[in-house]
Amino acid sequence: MNNIDSKIQEKDIFKLFNEVKIDEKEFEDFEIDVQTLQKEKIKKNLKKKIKENKFHNSLKYVSAAAAIAVISLICIETATPAFAEKIPAINYIVQSINDRFDNHGEYIKYTQMINKTVSNNGIDFTINEVLADNSKFAITYTIKSDKKIKDLETFGLSKFLKVNGTQNGSTGSIMGYYVDDYTYVANEDIHTSLPQDSKMFDVDLNIDDIMGNKGTWNFAFGVSKEEITKSSLVFNPTNKISFPDGTNVNVDKVVFSPIDTSIFVNGTFKNYERHNTFNEWNYGSWIVYDDKGNELSWTGGGSQSNLNSKTFTGEFNFKSMKEIPKYLTVVPCNILSTGGGETHMVNGKEVTTPIDGYKTKEISKFIDGNFPIELVQGNVGKIVISEVKTENNITTIRFTATGKAPFTQANEVHVKDEAGNIVSPKLPALHRDENNPNVFTIEYKAFDKNKNYTIYTSDLSNYEFRDDLKFNIELNK
Repeated sequence: MNNIDSKIQEKDIFKLFNEVKIDEKEFEDFEIDVQTLQKEKIKKNLKKKIKENKFHNSLKYVSAAAAIAVISLICIETATPAFAEKIPAINYIVQSINDRFDNHGEYIKYTQMINKTVSNNGIDFTINEVLADNSKFAITYTIKSDKKIKDLETFGLSKFLKVNGTQNGSTGSIMGYYVDDYTYVANEDIHTSLPQDSKMFDVDLNIDDIMGNKGTWNFAFGVSKEEITKSSLVFNPTNKISFPDGTNVNVDKVVFSPIDTSIFVNGTFKNYERHNTFNEWNYGSWIVYDDKGNELSWTGGGSQSNLNSKTFTGEFNFKSMKEIPKYLTVVPCNILSTGGGETHMVNGKEVTTPIDGYKTKEISKFIDGNFPIELVQGNVGKIVISEVKTENNITTIRFTATGKAPFTQANEVHVKDEAGNIVSPKLPALHRDENNPNVFTIEYKAFDKNKNYTIYTSDLSNYEFRDDLKFNIELNK
């Protein structure tokens, strides 16, 4: 709320509504296209806040008509396109960010508005919204500084998080973007131990460092997971898999929620070796397909290991599914790292060590206007580019991925300019056609007509698909 260039504060708006009568029917006739669910969310939040804020002071505020205009501005993302492009509307930030990254779950329906701001040392930190189920805690926040900010992509909240007074280990992912040089908006999914025997839990966030900026930004609030857990479907399969390296994996549960799909596992291992990019146990990268053979769109995941007991727990996360399949098919993989870095804590400081990775072979072709363009990805499959077009200052590349893992293959398609610089795509980096799951598009800022561009991928030789270890997860109730 403090992101809006206005002197009127959120508390002033809600105080204003204590002094006026509101006809809910006024919200039924917006002149813009607002989904019914969004209208109901607006009315629900207004009624809730008005009930919670029964102040009796008689301060002078703007007229009721002006108040409705202000509420329309801050509550409806589509009210002012230029404004909405920068700051998502209240209660829609988590939906807006996930839509921006092509994660189309029902976030609006299950988000809980917090909108608490703590200011310290020139930085306003706002907790906008939260959302939780039995395994994941999602939190949307805004960082606004009086100085230019950068490198917040690596900032995370999990190390400051306590649930019911306890700090547990966690894995997760962060999606965010810069509104301008001074404002950053992000959504962080934290997978951690959440209470299973209650519908509510308490959260404490005691932040003392934001990318080297010391200060105090403390928050405490309650979170409900009742609604989303009621709308989730949970399966408890009986899969027990023994891998050749001595790793034993139990599929604990599979959860289909309105916002994502998750597979939870636990197991034991003999040797602690980091063979792949995402996990700390062999065959810890899973390519998963539905009962129609379509690869699920992965979004993240991770594992936690105990070296003393040689046990681990982990989860694989995918985008939400419209239909519940009869079974899932899993092909375990080893994915050899192509390089990067590994971060360790040394004397209380983060130290990054470069890692020399496996070298794949680049497969590339000039974008010369002759289509189709075919890129063969080793023995995994191929990419066929059918179109590259530029409209409205956006260049769109459309292609089909065929092979062992089309979604995974599509994520390995990139563009570079004639100087060899990688061209960054617009977010989300990859669009998947809902009706044709092997068809994808990537959007870029319009290519320079006076420059040459190359589209490229790799032979994916760092992917070791273990079809011989393939198994099904039956989804029976």
